[in-house]
Amino acid sequence: MSDEKSKQLTALKRLTSEEDNDAVLIADLYDDAITEVLDYTNRDKMQDGMYVYAKKIAKVAFNQLDVEGETARTEGGVVQNFELGIPTSIRSKLNRYRIAKVRSLY
Repeated sequence: MSDEKSKQLTALKRLTSEEDNDAVLIADLYDDAITEVLDYTNRDKMQDGMYVYAKKIAKVAFNQLDVEGETARTEGGVVQNFELGIPTSIRSKLNRYRIAKVRSLY
């Protein structure tokens, strides 16, 4: 595991106030977030700056664990809307890491 990845994983555990039984779950969410970042940027390997955005995506996923599949919820007059996929604020910062794909005109 790279130094930057382990540093961001430790920070994620602090941010989520993880307990010992959540450590594996948080590590899995972080690995999934890294895969999302790589898919979005069309890369095979992470660059150091990209781990921060993977941490942010993992934190969003951790906070939305009980609301999978929902796009909106209304309870007691309170309406909550959930953003699907990578949040816009994170996606805009990942754009600088994207690699364009060459496509045929035909």
